[in-house]
Amino acid sequence: MDIDALVNAGWAEHPQDPDGVAARLEEGVALVEDGAGAAKYMNLVNHVLGDHLGRRADAARLCEAAMHRAGAEPGPGAHVHLAVARTMADDAEGAEAAIRALGDDEGQRVRVGLLVAQCHAHARAWEDAARIYEEQLAIGETLPEGHGAERSFAIVSNNIASEVLNEGPRTAQTDALMERAAHAAGLYWRRIGTWVNDERADYLLALVHNRLERPAEALAFADRALATIAEADGEEPVDEAFVHLARAAACRALDRADDQEASIAHAQRLAEAFEGDGLQAWFQEELAKAR
Repeated sequence: MDIDALVNAGWAEHPQDPDGVAARLEEGVALVEDGAGAAKYMNLVNHVLGDHLGRRADAARLCEAAMHRAGAEPGPGAHVHLAVARTMADDAEGAEAAIRALGDDEGQRVRVGLLVAQCHAHARAWEDAARIYEEQLAIGETLPEGHGAERSFAIVSNNIASEVLNEGPRTAQTDALMERAAHAAGLYWRRIGTWVNDERADYLLALVHNRLERPAEALAFADRALATIAEADGEEPVDEAFVHLARAAACRALDRADDQEASIAHAQRLAEAFEGDGLQAWFQEELAKAR
């Protein structure tokens, strides 16, 4: 097994078996041979041992070990993930040293803050997540397009909005964080992504605005997502079905019963071809929300 196989398997298996993946990561640090491998490994370590298991000190220890194996020039990715590990393990001095190693690359420095904000969101520490995330957004607005943190902005914004949407409490602070992150995800995905990223960003915005009880805006985002799918002449039947369910939920709130039923019927036709119990269960869960 090489580092890519270890990391790919870890991402696939960790939701069901975080302890098993953590044990394999402990053993697998010896597979790290360079900076690129170290960055992939450390990212997964921070997520599994840190976010899922709360073992921040162990995550930092394994990241340190990976950095030692990465060579004399590990690259910015390894320094970014080491800085995150040290920050979350309350090693402020060590985190600052890792950040200094990034030099004047403001985009990479912002990546550290974004990933730390994401860690706090995973831990449901919403005040810290919101504060740090907003700081990074403000910095990002000063950077030219094409900077090194754009993909991280898209991914982290999507993840934070989804965390609040799925499990966050309803407070003014978390509602504001969710909406801000969902809009930022759309902005950055449209800069760097494909039409699939674009329509998925609008689907997230539809879900968010349904949650915020602003159905007219949710409907507009759902319709935009469906238009993007149609205009791309691509096939994303799973995405299309779930967008229709979000659209149906908005139509229900707007007392547009005919449109609600039409979207539900369209989604159900698409779902007939879905394979896998997990996907079907997810569809039924969202269908219940749309009725």
